[in-house]
Amino acid sequence: MTKVLLVVCNNELNGTERYVVDLASNLHTEKFDVTIATPLKGPLSAILAEKKLKEFIYENGKVEFYSLGGLWRLYKFIRKNQIDVVHANSKFQPCLAAKLAGVKLAIETKHGIFFSRDQLNKLSLIRKTYEFLKQFFIDIIIAISENDRTTLIKYFKISENKINVIYNGVNFEDLNVKINLPQSKVNENEILIGSIGRLTYQKAQEILLEAYKLICSKYINTKLVLIGRGENEQKLKNYVIKNNLQDRVIFKGYIEDIYREMKSLKMLVLTSRYEGTPYVIYEAMALGIPVITSAVGGITNILKNEYDSLITQYNDPASTMRAIERLLTDDKLYQKIINNGLNTVSKYSVQKMASKTGELYLTYIKN
Repeated sequence: MTKVLLVVCNNELNGTERYVVDLASNLHTEKFDVTIATPLKGPLSAILAEKKLKEFIYENGKVEFYSLGGLWRLYKFIRKNQIDVVHANSKFQPCLAAKLAGVKLAIETKHGIFFSRDQLNKLSLIRKTYEFLKQFFIDIIIAISENDRTTLIKYFKISENKINVIYNGVNFEDLNVKINLPQSKVNENEILIGSIGRLTYQKAQEILLEAYKLICSKYINTKLVLIGRGENEQKLKNYVIKNNLQDRVIFKGYIEDIYREMKSLKMLVLTSRYEGTPYVIYEAMALGIPVITSAVGGITNILKNEYDSLITQYNDPASTMRAIERLLTDDKLYQKIINNGLNTVSKYSVQKMASKTGELYLTYIKN
């Protein structure tokens, strides 16, 4: 039995944590003994308990960044429990603890390249060197798209042999149960345009707000719903107040049962500056919700403009506005994107993702 420790540094169920929960739930139970390491007790702990997944809380003292105390407790857990595989899912630092503890495999999944195009082109030599050197503390890197693999090689000179591409997948069994749940109550006369994600520089909701400002007076029955929370929340709320959009923009914060909320949306719009392949896109398509998204990260590896989505120009509110207007006014296009989105997402299952990841573990350990 191969002992696997999946490490995250957040205690809420966002995209990275959902990947870890899905992976742990679908790795072969006769081959893998899986534990999920979390930084603090939180909402994620309740989800792991409900799914009967083992959790180790390494008492990090904070989320999003690793403390020395948290890494020390990870190291001790790895040594004591003779872990074979340490799989980091938020930054590479757990791989340092894994290497010091002598594990057979230290692996990191890159859930996207966390730099915008502008940032990548302006990175200092020091930062590029730092990103380059990290690979020597990791045995394998999983990229979640071909575009991400290309970026790692081009900008950070990561060895091609060290990178494996495994796309994310949808838990269709879980989703099929959630599809039948009633949606959140909404005003039947309102059309809800939604965005789901942390309120951060990465997700760039300010671009969506600018796009919505351009069309909201023309389409008076629409409202914009922002789901998530983060460091940019007050900045976004200030923009709403400054532009007198308080009655048209709804901030819903973090929502645990996101599917009920998603089902009430007319469309999902992402204006991210950088991404991997966001879970929320897969889930929206599986729920029959058309997707508008910026052309960043691995998105163009899985989606095709005007076939299963509308793909907008990077960092461009006007492009986003035009895409929203098209879905509001072109019923034929709207239905086409729904139908083709369902076909596209059917190719990506969580079982396939977990199977490929498990094979990667065993292949490396045997070698």
